[in-house]
Amino acid sequence: MNVARIPIPNLQLLQKGPKMEHLSPKIVKAVETVKTSPSVQRAFDYVKEHLEETIRDQKELVLIEAPTGHEKAKAERYLSMLREAGLDDIYMDEHFNVIGKLHGTGNTGCSVLLEGHLDTVFSFGDVKGIETDAEGRIHCPGICDDTRAIAANLAVLRAFKAANLRPVHDIYFCGTVCEEGLGGMKGMAWTLDQLKDKTKLLATISIDGATAEIFYANATGMIDLEVTIEGPGGHAWTACERVSAIHAAGLAIAEIAKIVPPKDPKTTLTVSLIEGGQAIHAIAQKAVFKINARSNSQAALNEVEEQIYQAIRRGVEIEQKKEGSEGELSLSIEKTLDVPAGTQPDDAPIIQLAKLATQAVGRNYKFLPGGCTNTNMSIERGIPAVTLGRGGEEYGTHTLKEWFNPKGVYACEQKSILMLSVLAGLDGVIAPLDKA
Repeated sequence: MNVARIPIPNLQLLQKGPKMEHLSPKIVKAVETVKTSPSVQRAFDYVKEHLEETIRDQKELVLIEAPTGHEKAKAERYLSMLREAGLDDIYMDEHFNVIGKLHGTGNTGCSVLLEGHLDTVFSFGDVKGIETDAEGRIHCPGICDDTRAIAANLAVLRAFKAANLRPVHDIYFCGTVCEEGLGGMKGMAWTLDQLKDKTKLLATISIDGATAEIFYANATGMIDLEVTIEGPGGHAWTACERVSAIHAAGLAIAEIAKIVPPKDPKTTLTVSLIEGGQAIHAIAQKAVFKINARSNSQAALNEVEEQIYQAIRRGVEIEQKKEGSEGELSLSIEKTLDVPAGTQPDDAPIIQLAKLATQAVGRNYKFLPGGCTNTNMSIERGIPAVTLGRGGEEYGTHTLKEWFNPKGVYACEQKSILMLSVLAGLDGVIAPLDKA
């Protein structure tokens, strides 16, 4: 069975709406060379013809629950799958990241990385089983995000082996931990920090997000703050002069609400959780609230963060200094999450390659601004990076009603094969992009 050969439009132009984009002739030629290579076509055919096997892997892995910080069991099984598929130098680190290498023929000391994250947002017990409906959609919490990615990457490895694709640079295949929630992409950061002394990473490709068309190549930064205010408390009637931790929190939140973040670069903030007090007939001794702020610019995020600190202090000061008040308030602010923001030029080679690869497998690309994924950690370190969608129709990610439609999802694997081949080069087919 052959995958349709879809020609790349005009070696220097790519249509996008009413405008024409100028692309690097070197990258366009590289994509065309790789895409039309018989060995790459065999790899494309492999992931299409073995989709049923990939979906079986996805179903097996999703039943191994892996809340953030509890990925060990899933990591152990994924490691064994990669080993069975022929991955070299594979190991699991102390954080339970799974890291393995497909050796390049050139012994160049350079590499490209393909990864998906092992953890899900769900708690132990949320996965009750798998159901497939009449439309072929697979229902199970975590079936998309990001279990589909690690199954897809396993299929990519098998396709390289089956088609005898021999990269010039090394290719690392990784299953990372602690991407979701307060994990804050630490698994990717740990992985990159480990590899920096072993190899020169030329690019990273992450699989995360919906569809075969969407990709991200810029990093939305994010911080979470936990604010704790404490006071003496007391009886609501007999100690009515005492300062209230909840009143101070409310005043602080009111001050935060006055902050107007910039629209460009897009920047947001919200007080997302609040709790406090000890009894309905008492002055609150303690109040805790949490804040989430995000921006596509690190400078804008830093500025908003400073404004938040100032607003909190103003609110607490208002309660502390109100006429007739008694007692002392204490304030602590803890940053519980800090994910860096960053950008890449719109004409960066990795972005051009992602656009062309998407079109080469018969899809129209959608380059979304921002995005908070493992790509953030690569961009922070100056490593070219993209996050590609998982390839299929999805619904309800991060909810118990999550489902995945596997129809045609092999486009994700095909894009990964093509991009890895261009970036790492293929012995007998094409030199690595950095050497072309």
